[in-house]
Amino acid sequence: MTLGTSLRAARIAAKYSVPAVSEATRIRTAVIKDLENDSFDSCGGLAYARGHIRTIAKLVGADGDALIRELEETTGELDRPMIDLLTENFATNTSGERPKISYKSMSIAAAVVLGALILTPAISSFTKSSTPSASALKAPADSSPVATPAPLPSDSSVTAVVATKSSDVNVVVTAATGSTWLGITDSSGAQVFSGKLSIGQTQTFADNQLLYFVIGNAGAVDLTVNGQHLGAPGAVGEVVHLQFGPGSSSQG
Repeated sequence: MTLGTSLRAARIAAKYSVPAVSEATRIRTAVIKDLENDSFDSCGGLAYARGHIRTIAKLVGADGDALIRELEETTGELDRPMIDLLTENFATNTSGERPKISYKSMSIAAAVVLGALILTPAISSFTKSSTPSASALKAPADSSPVATPAPLPSDSSVTAVVATKSSDVNVVVTAATGSTWLGITDSSGAQVFSGKLSIGQTQTFADNQLLYFVIGNAGAVDLTVNGQHLGAPGAVGEVVHLQFGPGSSSQG
């Protein structure tokens, strides 16, 4: 169940129509309908979607926290702090509320800085097990060059998932212009992949029956199905549900 279906079910259970919710919350009917279809463009982006969802949840007596978790799972925004979402959607703080200062965090930060100042000489001389600093990499003219470690992938938490059984359907997904959340299940309902695909990454998925896809940012990806290039399956920010079978070259 997606965020949209859960939101619609909660509204219906509370015996509210879309126009009634709009009148009570001052949220446009088009925005409410889009939220119930897992589309977040008309409300201004995910930062505003969160606020609308909590407002509707309060009206219909639903669990707002659970609905927000479903939103984050659908869009792959679980690890992004709210300030990033607000900045992304050009939202500003108009309440004038001052941020709360955590003295505990300040104390910990001060201790970390003090410890770094004390340990810097020892760390500089112990380069075998620690990453060299910028100054340590500047070797004297008569010394041997320092090897620079190879860069890690942009999102090391995502690993390649390639089916090992005989494949009759083969789908190549490339995050061509942006990152996206990706969820894939096979014909038995078993989860093949669930995670974030960062920009520039490519994953290949194969099965001998069917593959079901949920793509959180359809406009950012490029699809090749059974050797045929299909391009982007939707718009930027659009959540799409697709299925591909043996020999198919179009979205099912």
